[in-house]
Amino acid sequence: MEVLKKLVMNRENVAAMSHYTAGNLYYTITIEDGVYQFPVETVEENTDGTISLSSDLGTISFDAEIKAATMMRYIRKAIKNETLIKIK
Repeated sequence: MEVLKKLVMNRENVAAMSHYTAGNLYYTITIEDGVYQFPVETVEENTDGTISLSSDLGTISFDAEIKAATMMRYIRKAIKNETLIKIK
C-alpha cells in the first residue's frame, strides 16, 4: 500500500500511456524513486471462449495522460495481481 500512496498521493502525478499489446493498455507513472508500469485489461475471455470488452473498463476515457489518482482502481488491481512493476 505504500507504493499506492506514493503513486497517487501527489495530485500532480500523471499516468502516461506507454503501449498497447495483447489486450492490455500499459501506463507508466514516474515518482521520485523510479518509474512504475501497470496494465489496464481491455478484453476478457467469456465462459464460451469468445472475447469481449472488459467489464472493468467502466466509463473512463483512456487518454495519453491521465491523473494518477484517476487510475487508482487499475493500480490497486495491478498491486493485487502483482502486475505493477518498477521498470526504472
